[in-house]
Amino acid sequence: MNIEFLDDRKRKVLEIIIEDYINSAEPIGSSAVVKKHRVDASPATIRFDMADLEKKGYIRKPHTSAGRVPSDKGYRFFVDNLMQNPELPQRTVRSIKDKLESIERLEEEILNETVELLSFMCDNASVAVSCGKRKSLHAGGISKMLKQPEFSSPQKVCSVVETIENHPLITEILDNYVGEDPSPIRIGTENNCKALRECSVIAKKFGDSGILCVIGPTRMHYEKVSSALDLFSRLLTEIL
Repeated sequence: MNIEFLDDRKRKVLEIIIEDYINSAEPIGSSAVVKKHRVDASPATIRFDMADLEKKGYIRKPHTSAGRVPSDKGYRFFVDNLMQNPELPQRTVRSIKDKLESIERLEEEILNETVELLSFMCDNASVAVSCGKRKSLHAGGISKMLKQPEFSSPQKVCSVVETIENHPLITEILDNYVGEDPSPIRIGTENNCKALRECSVIAKKFGDSGILCVIGPTRMHYEKVSSALDLFSRLLTEIL
């Protein structure tokens, strides 16, 4: 994916569009960028910047809207160049650690609780692959993922859910991802699996060979999900 140079203002405009779209699921117009975020530029200048971002493939225009939404290329630029990984509040960290440590040291039970907590925090589906010799898979939060507006199409829903519930397939996909990168983020068309090409998959290794991941629409809160995965990966490595 070819990533061109963007000046500071265009980077800021792209960041605003991505963050607002992640939170609202509504296309973002130039007037919203200027008024809501008090960008030091005229609406005409922002329109020019948005037209250039669209020409370069970072944003796109939905059929029925005057606003713009991020493309896979735009999300990739955000993840590689603009994303912060803020630490979660210590109170949250302590609460999660206490919950996991209160479970008997049975890997199956700990991973079941992990996927439920991770899905609750990230509002999407989560998957954990055990780190034992005999791998098992734990999935949670599929209903949360299905509430996202991107999954209103039954056909799209079925193919994604079938992929997650196909334990050998999703395990193979995640093994390949973390084999190339211990903390992979695959966005939309970067996914090799056809059913996941309108999803983002964010994964993280834990222990020697365990894998955690969150699966949801490309309109995913990448910073929050990455921070949550970092925390759970660290805790699981300590506890297990």
